[in-house]
Amino acid sequence: MTMNGTKRQGPCAGLTVLDFSTMVSGPMASQIFGDLGADVIKVEATGGDTMRAVFPHHKGLGAFFSQYNRNKRSIVVDLKSEEGRGLARQLVLRSDLLIENFRPGVTDRLGLNYDELKMQNPGLVYLSIKGFGEDGPYRDQPAYDQVIQGLVGFMAIQGAGGDPEPIRNPMADKVSAMSAAMSALAALWARERNGGIGQKVVVKMLDAWAAFVSQDELKNHTFIDSAVTPPPLRQMYRVFDTQDGKAIGLIIQDDQFRGICAVVDRPDLLTDPRFAKPGERLRNIGELHDELTPSIARLTSTAFLEATRRHEVPMAPVNTLEQFFEDPQAKHNKTFPVFADAEFGRIRTLGFFAEFGQTPVALEARAPKLGEHTNEILRDAGIADEEIRRLRGAGVVS
Repeated sequence: MTMNGTKRQGPCAGLTVLDFSTMVSGPMASQIFGDLGADVIKVEATGGDTMRAVFPHHKGLGAFFSQYNRNKRSIVVDLKSEEGRGLARQLVLRSDLLIENFRPGVTDRLGLNYDELKMQNPGLVYLSIKGFGEDGPYRDQPAYDQVIQGLVGFMAIQGAGGDPEPIRNPMADKVSAMSAAMSALAALWARERNGGIGQKVVVKMLDAWAAFVSQDELKNHTFIDSAVTPPPLRQMYRVFDTQDGKAIGLIIQDDQFRGICAVVDRPDLLTDPRFAKPGERLRNIGELHDELTPSIARLTSTAFLEATRRHEVPMAPVNTLEQFFEDPQAKHNKTFPVFADAEFGRIRTLGFFAEFGQTPVALEARAPKLGEHTNEILRDAGIADEEIRRLRGAGVVS
C-alpha cells in the first residue's frame, strides 16, 4: 500500500488496520499504527468523526482532528444500511486489526461483533476500547476522560490539599490509547506464534488510567495487614520564580544538592541536618524549596539555567508550547515536524516518540478529509468502478 505515492515503511508496514473508532482514545491508538507504517483505514459514518467539528478549522479540516488522525485513509460507509454493514464486513476480511470504541452492544446491532467476524477472519485481532469494560455495574454508562479522572482518585492529589483538580488535558483517553496500542501489538505477536489465530482484546479506560496514575499513592495501601500512617503531603512540584521567568526541577541526589548550593551560593545548606541525606531532603522538601526560592529569584532564567546545567542539576524553564517549539533539544529531536501539503500548506504535527534503526517511521500524510479515499479503498478491495458508482448513488458510501 502506498500513501501520497510513497510505499509505506516502518515496523508495522504490511499490516491493515480497520478503524471504526471516534474521539481520542481509538483514533490515537490507530494513529500509532499508521505512524508505524500500517495501512490504517478510518471507517466513518455519514457525518464523520465528531472530532472533525472541533475548531479551529482550515479549509474545512479540523486542527484537533488532524493531531489524532494523520497517516490514515478515510472511507464513509452508511453502517445503518444492510448493504453498508456488508461492505464493512468485506473490509474486515482483508484486515489484521480492527479497532472500535462503541458503547457496549453497538457492534452487535451493526453485525460487527467479534464472535461473528472471527468465523470469516480467524486471524483478526479485535481491539475494543471501553470506558468500564463489557460487563459490570457501569457497563452501559457513557465515559469521557473527565468521568474516568473523577472516579480513579487522582484529582485530590492534583488539588494538592485544596479542591480536587482535573488534569486539563484528555490524559485518561491518551493513556488508554497507548495501552490499547501496546495490547494490540502483543496480540499480533501472539498470532505469529500460535498458527495465525487472532483474539479479542478489551482495554478498559478505568483500569488503564488507574494503572498509569495510581502507583505513587498506592504505596500507602500496599501492605494491607500493616498499619501505615500516610506521610504528609509534600510539595515536590514547586515552580521557582527567577528574575524574569520561571523554572522547575527536583533535587534528590547528593551531587545535585551540592550543585544547587553552588548555583545559588548557599554553602551553609550543605551542613544543615535537615538536608544532609536524600531521605531528609525529601522529608523536608518544602523547607529546602523555601531556602532556595529567594536566591533563585535574584538570578535571570538564563543565568540560573546555565549554572544548573553546568552543575548537572535537573532544572528546566517553564515553557509555553510556543517557547517549546524553539527549544534546542526539541528542534534536534524533530519533536514538531512540519511538512508541506499541496492543498493545506504547511502542517505542524508531532514526531513519533521512538527511533527504529532498521525500520524507520515516516509521518508523510496529513489527516484525511471525510471520505477522501473511499474510491481508492473500495478498488483495493476488488470492487469495480461501476459498482462503486452504484454504491455512491445509493448512499451506501460517500
